[in-house]
Amino acid sequence: MLTSISQARMSLLASLWRLGSTPSKPHPCCPCDSHDSLTIVEKAELLQDELADAKSQKARSLVQSIVSTHAELLKLKDLRPGKTINRLLGDLVTLCSDIYDQDIVNQVLNNPTLQSLLPSLRQICAEAEACLEHHWTDYILRGCTPEEVQSRLKSFPYYHNYEDLTRLELCAILSATKRPPSRIAFIGSGPLPLTSLCLLDALKHDPLVSQPLSGTKPSSGPIVLNIDCSPAAISSSLSLSLALGPPGQGMEFICADVTDPVQEKDLVEFDVVYMAALVGMSQAEKEMIILQVADRMRPGALLVVRSAWGMRTCLYPEVQIATEGLLKRLEICVVVHPYGQVVNSVVVARVRVRE
Repeated sequence: MLTSISQARMSLLASLWRLGSTPSKPHPCCPCDSHDSLTIVEKAELLQDELADAKSQKARSLVQSIVSTHAELLKLKDLRPGKTINRLLGDLVTLCSDIYDQDIVNQVLNNPTLQSLLPSLRQICAEAEACLEHHWTDYILRGCTPEEVQSRLKSFPYYHNYEDLTRLELCAILSATKRPPSRIAFIGSGPLPLTSLCLLDALKHDPLVSQPLSGTKPSSGPIVLNIDCSPAAISSSLSLSLALGPPGQGMEFICADVTDPVQEKDLVEFDVVYMAALVGMSQAEKEMIILQVADRMRPGALLVVRSAWGMRTCLYPEVQIATEGLLKRLEICVVVHPYGQVVNSVVVARVRVRE
């Protein structure tokens, strides 16, 4: 399909080039000159229509693929890792991670059928991701030594994606602050806290972020507090952290629901607070949680919110950060939309002084 779009675009460009080229000198008595020019213009318009048709056909094909995948996922008895679900979700992630013409993306995301099933599809993806992490945590914890546990951890299929995402996020954080963070809280850390472990490793060993700025006192070591509302997730991630030995030092854990006023965690001591992509499944939920979290942070601290863009919003909900309510509490510092294998976008915002 992309080939047909490219062919239509090349034909259009060739026609436009011919239209702009110097014409041969007409015979003074020949009346056909204006007629020929009009024919070329009409041909260019026809080719534009063909290009638009090719884009529409590609958009319909993408919608059909997503709708079909959703239907197949609904038929599964459970979402635990297996041959069928691995294939379905792998193909879906690949389809949604590819880069398409913006016209095609707009047609796909504005399709009424797709819009109606997106909440269900995202929920399935979220539950499948949790099942995958629990499955891999169980496998990793069967390692007999810290070295074997570390080896199994790094064999996780998306381990390098998390490394790349964490590196991207740290660069975004450093563009908004004068010093590397030493205390980080991660809301929605899950049973396999790869981001927290990658953050710790970078803050301990990466020269870009592990050394204090001149004139500042070195800290006792970075701390990452993992927050999740699931007791099972906290139990698994705590066991993993202990089994890793030194790489897990600096990990702390608390089971809490950030939306529950009774369980509110004071976040004033943290330089950076992360909000995972699956914390809140709608704009309204995310905005409510962001405001609650920002109210518990100190002014000047950074909030890192994972989001999505383009076709990737089929997998994770997008966060509209520039709303009237959020802008009153947050100063947007940087928004990064990756084009490679990293799926999540990154929003870094600074907490304002409360008015």
